[in-house]
Amino acid sequence: MAEVERKVDVVSKVRADLPDLAFDSLRKVFARKELAQMARVGLTGFAAAFVLLVISGQLKTMAGELVAIWIVDGYLLGHMMLLRRRHKLVFLVGAAVGLILGNLIGDETFYVAFSFTAAGMVETCAAALMLPGVRSAKELLQPKVFVQFLVGPCIVASMFSGMVAVFLLQGIFTSHPFSSFSNWVISDALGFLIFTPVTLVLLSGEWRTLLEPGNRAKSTLLLALVAIVSIVIFSKTSYDDLYWMLPPLAFLAFRGELSTVLVGTLIFITISVPLTVHGTGPLWLFPFATMQDRILALQLFTVAALSIVLPITVLQTQRNALLSALADGQRRFRNLAERSEEVLMELSADGMFKYVSPRASVVLGYEPDMLRGHSVRDLIHPDDRHELAAILAQTWDTGMEESAQYRFRRADHEYIWVSCFITAIPSGLPGGRTALAFAVRDINDAVIAEKTRLSEERQLRDMVFIDSLTGLRNRRYLDSKVEELFDSTTHASSSGAVAVLFLDIDYFKNFNDEYGHQSGDECLKTVGQCIAATLRTRDLFARYGGEEFVVVLENCDREEAALSAELIRAAVESLALSHRGSPLNVVTLSIGVAHQDLQQPVSAAELFESADAALYMAKRLGRNRVEHAQSGITTSSQLA
Repeated sequence: MAEVERKVDVVSKVRADLPDLAFDSLRKVFARKELAQMARVGLTGFAAAFVLLVISGQLKTMAGELVAIWIVDGYLLGHMMLLRRRHKLVFLVGAAVGLILGNLIGDETFYVAFSFTAAGMVETCAAALMLPGVRSAKELLQPKVFVQFLVGPCIVASMFSGMVAVFLLQGIFTSHPFSSFSNWVISDALGFLIFTPVTLVLLSGEWRTLLEPGNRAKSTLLLALVAIVSIVIFSKTSYDDLYWMLPPLAFLAFRGELSTVLVGTLIFITISVPLTVHGTGPLWLFPFATMQDRILALQLFTVAALSIVLPITVLQTQRNALLSALADGQRRFRNLAERSEEVLMELSADGMFKYVSPRASVVLGYEPDMLRGHSVRDLIHPDDRHELAAILAQTWDTGMEESAQYRFRRADHEYIWVSCFITAIPSGLPGGRTALAFAVRDINDAVIAEKTRLSEERQLRDMVFIDSLTGLRNRRYLDSKVEELFDSTTHASSSGAVAVLFLDIDYFKNFNDEYGHQSGDECLKTVGQCIAATLRTRDLFARYGGEEFVVVLENCDREEAALSAELIRAAVESLALSHRGSPLNVVTLSIGVAHQDLQQPVSAAELFESADAALYMAKRLGRNRVEHAQSGITTSSQLA
C-alpha cells in the first residue's frame, strides 16, 4: 500500500512540473532561434560591408585612388533601417569587422583601417538616428522625410564623418584622396542619396512593382532608354553632350515608378563612373589638372542630375499616392453607393441632377445618365413640390442639414414615398456651397404599412364606438363625448347652452311582435337614418339602447332645441312606416327635451334625467309628441 502511495506522489509531482518543463523547453527553443537569427544578421553585415568595400576599392584603384561614390555606408544605413532594434548592434558589429578586414586586404595598416571603419560607423549611426521609423523607400521620399534625409545623413552625417576621418588620418596620408574633406563628403553624400533608397527598394520588396503587368513594359523601356543614352554619352569623347543625360533622367522621374527611377539612377551611375574612370566620356574634353578634379566634376554633375530627378520623384510619388488614395476613395464610394439601400445624388442649387448613384436603377427605375441634366422637381408629386422646394432653398441658404418625405415618380410613372437626407456640400471657401447632397431611401412600403395600421386602428376605434346594428354611434361613444362636453374646464369658459333629446320609438315591442325581430332591426336602421338626416354635422347623435336614441345639441337656445325635436318627430312620422301594433298605424317617436345653460352649475346625469323624465311624460300624454323639461316643470306639445 505504501509503495502504491509513493508511486502516486511521484506521478503527481511529474504532472505538476510539466508546465515548467514545457516553458523551459520553449524558452530554450526561442533562445536558439534568436541566437541563430542574430548570427545571420551579423554575418550579413560582415559579408555586405566586406564585398561592397572590395568593390569600392577596385573603383578607387581604377580611378587613381579616387572614389566618386561611397557605396558602403548608403547600403548599411538602408539595411539597418529595416532591422529590429535588438539586431542593429549585431549588424553594425559584423559590418565593422568586414570593413576592417576589407581595408587590411587593401594593404592598409591597422590604424588606417580602423580610422576608416570608425568614421564609417560614426556616419552610419548618426544617419540612422536622424531617420527614426522609416522602413521603405516610399516613406523615405515623402517630402518632409526627404528633406530630413538630405539635411541629416547626406549633409550633417557626411560632414561629421569627414571631420572624424581628417582628424584620425591627419599627418599620415596628407596626399591620400580620402584626406580630402570635400571628396569625402560628396562621395558619402552621393552614396547615401543613391544607395540608401535603392537598398530599401531591394530589401523591402518594393522592386516587385517593376514586374507588375502594368509597369513591366514601361519600366523596361524607360530603363533601356537611360542605359542607351548613358552608354552613348560616356563611351565617346567627341562632343560635349554631357547635359543630354538630363532629359532621359527627368523623363524617367516623370513617367516611372519609384523603384524604376532608383534603378535607372543606379544604371546611370554604374555606366558613367567606370567609363569616365577608363578615360572616355565628355568630362575628358575639359582640361582638368588632376583626376581628382575630373571625379569631383562627375560628382557635381551627378548631384545636379539628382537634384532634378529626386525632387521630381518625390513630387510624383506624392502625386501618385494622392491619385491612388483618390482612386481608392472613389472605388470605395462606388462600392458603397452601389450596395447601399439609398440612392446618392448631387444636385445643383436649382435642383438639377449632377450625379446619381447606380442604385437609382433598382430603387427608382432610372439609369443614372437618364436623370443627369434634369430637375428633381419634375419628378416630385405636385402636392409635394412646394414643400421640397422650400427645404432645398433653406438648406442652400443656411447650410443646415434637413430631411424630408415626399412622393417620387418612378420610371414606370408610379409614385412611391421616399425619405431623403439633404445637406449642402461646402466649396472650401467660407460660406460657399458647390452642390446639395441627397441620400434618398425608398420608404413606400413603410408608409403604406403605417397608413394601413392607422386605418386599422381607426376602424378598431370606430368599432368600439359604432352600433353594429344601425351603424350609428353607440352609448359608449355618447358617454365619452358628453364627459368631454361637461368637463369643468370646458364649460366654465363657454357661454353657450346644451340640449339633450331622448327619443323612443312608440310601441316598438308591438312592432317586433307583429313583424318579427328582423323587421324590427330594419325599422331601427330606417328611423336612425331619418333622424341623422335632419341633424347638423356638429350635432351628437347615438343609439342609446333598444329602441331609444339620444341627440345632444350644442350652442342652441330653448326654441332651437324644441324646433329640432319637432323636425325629427315629424320626419319620422312622414316616413309612414306601417305599424299595425300602434293606434296611429305608423311608426312614430316620443321625444323628451332638457335644456341647460352651461354657465350654471349642472351635471350630465341631471340633464339626462330631466330629458328622460320629459320622455316619460310624452309617453304618458299619448306618445308621438315632444315634451320639454324646464326648471322641474314639463311643458308639452302634440303635433301629431
